[in-house]
Formats: sequence, C-alpha cells, structure tokens
Amino acid sequence: MLSGFHIQGLHTPTRVFLLRLLLLVLAYVAAGRLSLLLAIPPGFVSGLFLPMGIALAAVLIWGLPMAIGVFVGSTLLNISISPTPSISLPVVLIAAEIACGSTLAVVAGATLIRRYVGFPNTLTDERQIFAFFALGGPVATSLSASVGVFVLYVNGLIPLENTFYSWWTWWIGDAIGVLIATPLVCVLFAEPRHFWRGRRNIVGIPMVISSLIVVAVFVMSSTNEQKN
Repeated sequence: MLSGFHIQGLHTPTRVFLLRLLLLVLAYVAAGRLSLLLAIPPGFVSGLFLPMGIALAAVLIWGLPMAIGVFVGSTLLNISISPTPSISLPVVLIAAEIACGSTLAVVAGATLIRRYVGFPNTLTDERQIFAFFALGGPVATSLSASVGVFVLYVNGLIPLENTFYSWWTWWIGDAIGVLIATPLVCVLFAEPRHFWRGRRNIVGIPMVISSLIVVAVFVMSSTNEQKN
C-alpha cells in the first residue's frame, strides 16, 4: 500500500521508509492525545497509553530505524500537552527528555523480544505469547515510566510525594498500551499476512472490548483516588 505513493527524487525504499515514519508519528500523536484524556495532573501520565503498543509493533515489524518516529512522535505529543501556553526551549527539552525514555523502552522491548522470542512470529505457543507481552510490556515500560517520572520530578512538575503514584500509573498505562495496541497493529501489518489477517476477529474485537473495560475501570479508580 505504502509503495504506491511517490515522493519526487527519492528511491522507493527511502520513500517507503519516510512514509512509514510519517505514519508512525501521526499515529503516535493521535493515539497519545486520545490516551491522555485519562491523564492525571500535570497531564503526562495516563492509565492507558496506546502509543507504546503502536510504537513497539512498528519497530518490530519495520525495524529499529522506526525508533526515530517514536522519538519525534513522543516529543511532538509532549509539546502539545504542555501546560505552558507558549513553546519555549525548556518545554521542548522536557518533551524530548520524556521522549528519550519512551524510545528507550520501545527499543529495549523490541530487542528483548527479537532475542528471546523471535520476530516475525505467529505467537501460537503459550510460553512465547507470555514472554512476548512480558518483555515488551511490564519489563520494557519500566524504563519509560522511570525516565518520564524522573524528568517530571527534576523539572518541578510533580512533587516528591506524587512520584510513586505517577510512576505506577505511567508504568501500568504503558504496559496496558502494549498489551492492547501491539496485537492490533500486528493484525494490520505483521508478516505472514495470511496468518495475521485471519486473527482480525479473534484478536481485534476482544482487544477493543478490553480497551473499553480498562478505560472504564481506570476512570473509576482515578476518580476515587483524586477524591481521596
């Protein structure tokens, strides 16, 4: 599909790479804006963060160079939700620092999955499925949560007493984002196509339903936490 587009003066592999990169950036920002509707103050931490799953799938399917798109998309997303009304160098630096954590988590997750699970992979073995989601989810996303919360604390955006709750929410949000969004992107783009296409109904519909349940649970728990 992507190869049908043409960018004047660029060879086909370069065009495909740039179009995939653009697609990832746009998907990251759009999904991030939706996910951060559930964010806790100051707006960087959400209990469901779908871009991490989208980014992990993109890097697995299209290669480590797609990490550039993760960094760019995360930076743009963080700038767009900054509480500061104007774009300044400190705002851009904070956004880029948080993006470094997200990119590191995605690269680490993809590297661990390729080494210990293998990819492309049809994920029909139970142990491979568990390892895939454990390494790409809770293990890798501990990096994005740690870097992100550290950046917020160092820059005075959250007080010390809020760091653990922010880290916990960030980690849970990124991990759930991987569990939900990564399989959906694989259904759309992963190889072998005939196998993943056949999983649209058995994977796609349950994942969408799971997303809605997770959102409802998080909204209720977050509301109670804010009241407390």
